Amino acid sequence: MLQTLRLRPMTAAQLLEEQERGALIVDTRAAEAFARLHARGAVQIGLVGPFASWAAILLHPRQKVLLVADDSRHAQEARIRLSRVGLLRVIGYALADPGEWRIAGIELVSFPTRRSEDIFGSLRSDPSLQLVDVRSRAEWLKGHLPGAVSLPLLHLRPGHVAFDRRITVPSRRTFVYCREGFRATTAASLLLRQGAGAIGVVIDGFDEWSRLGLPLQVPELGVDERLDR
Repeated sequence: MLQTLRLRPMTAAQLLEEQERGALIVDTRAAEAFARLHARGAVQIGLVGPFASWAAILLHPRQKVLLVADDSRHAQEARIRLSRVGLLRVIGYALADPGEWRIAGIELVSFPTRRSEDIFGSLRSDPSLQLVDVRSRAEWLKGHLPGAVSLPLLHLRPGHVAFDRRITVPSRRTFVYCREGFRATTAASLLLRQGAGAIGVVIDGFDEWSRLGLPLQVPELGVDERLDR
């Protein structure tokens, strides 16, 4: 029955009002669109991918959710998929309209996306650049980008601070990566909510880095155990 109910469209003013009351904006658009511009405090979980699985892991069942989608059809699809994993408190949706959002007073933010070859060049010119690997521990143990910090997406939740404090330093540029970009953008949105500084995303991820034959590190188990705490 729930899946057949019409999802309520919301104006920018209504979106802001509900967010101020504690509802969480879940932006279902693609990574690049979210990175270009989104409402501050939004969590990105891309609809094209394991959307419902990650939503079930990261969101509390009692959390009120506001969807941002490309169109009403995608919003309804997101609502249906969330209902299948027990996330039933979807109170409406809005389309991304920067002009309308600015008029309503919604603060808009963005972050950079880079490809692996660009990051490799940046690491050589700026050793202070920090990389954060949000893949699983099993993936990390098989190899990671040089100097990266391990922070599995599984350890992040909206409203929880569970990351290396160095990531919060505003002056230190940080780029997040996963296997191919899906988890990295979600993690970046969560880190921004938690007060992280200059966050960006390696949009093509570990797979492309490996394909290009760029250098990798394979952690020793003892070292990895210390990093993983």
